[in-house]
Amino acid sequence: MAVLSHPMTFADEGQRIRRLTRLLFSIIWVVPATLAALQMTVVGDASGTHYGIGTAIVWQGSAWMLWGLWAQLILTLVDRVKLDTARVLPWLLLHVGMTFLLSAANVLAIAWLDHVFGAVGQVTSYAFALRVVLVNHLDIQVVLYWAVLGVAYMVEFVRRYRERDRAATELEQKVARTQLEALRMQLNPHFLFNALNSVAELMEMDVKEAQRMLIRVSDLLRLSLRSAGHSLIPVWQEVELVELYLQIARVRYGAGLDVDIEVDPNAVDLMVPSFLLQPLVENALKHGLAPGHPDQSIALRLVRVGDGLEIVVEDNGKGLDGLLTTSGRFLAAVPSVDGLGIGLTNTRSRLAMLYGDRYAFRMSNMATGGCRVDIRLPVED
Repeated sequence: MAVLSHPMTFADEGQRIRRLTRLLFSIIWVVPATLAALQMTVVGDASGTHYGIGTAIVWQGSAWMLWGLWAQLILTLVDRVKLDTARVLPWLLLHVGMTFLLSAANVLAIAWLDHVFGAVGQVTSYAFALRVVLVNHLDIQVVLYWAVLGVAYMVEFVRRYRERDRAATELEQKVARTQLEALRMQLNPHFLFNALNSVAELMEMDVKEAQRMLIRVSDLLRLSLRSAGHSLIPVWQEVELVELYLQIARVRYGAGLDVDIEVDPNAVDLMVPSFLLQPLVENALKHGLAPGHPDQSIALRLVRVGDGLEIVVEDNGKGLDGLLTTSGRFLAAVPSVDGLGIGLTNTRSRLAMLYGDRYAFRMSNMATGGCRVDIRLPVED
């Protein structure tokens, strides 16, 4: 039977940290208990009496392991009584009272153990053993209580900080995914409206060709829906979307439109933002080329270079109007990138959200005429 694995939630991680803390405070007392037993076996007590290792372990182990029990009680108080700056006095009074109770209980228990196993001076009186323990061990009990309390609250504060940090990170990622999906969904209607306008124009000239064009639009929408919900898709799938779009565009631009798509074999499985190439190709058609003119061309190249993917889109149209100005890592035509349409504006926004400053985007006029778009993305295998 297959076992379903679920991601660890905030509550799961908090419970795991609490269990580890309780386990640690249960077994850590073995260390001082062992050292005390060895000391009593090798050096002896103040009277010079040496004890067997078995007796020493039972005696000192019992005295120290009591703190394994008290520590669990302190951890329970930490879980249930939160340290609130507005209620410091009740919190302080609670722990002062618990310090008194636990210290008294531990002193009584240690005195009984000393009385049974033979304490300093080989005394047999419980009252005398109690006075000796009060003088020699009461301060240690108070220190141990507040040391355990301090460490417990430190672990609790770290746990809360991790929860808040993780919650903030997940919220930031969720907002970013929502914004990316909103930008992507803005592209789809933009493309669909343009495609349907082309079909409407074609209906007046060639009804059968318009029907075939509608089928291609349907195929493109199907592929688009297949990638819905994924901010990144493989290069081969993105190229498939562009090829379908170009089949639709050729109906409008005629046989004079020549398209050359070149994909590096080492790049076909790399991940790129969905609907990244289509707006670039559409921009080349809309702003650079004209329907019906002969000898118009678009070249699309995707090449893996080291740890990056280089994407180049070139056309031999009229090029960009106006001067080129630098805007961060993005070069666009005056007055702004917004003037170039929804597709390029959203493309820049999506790249910035996905890659931060790890991407490069440049638009430029070529010496031979036409526009060139260069994009470099970090490799996402």
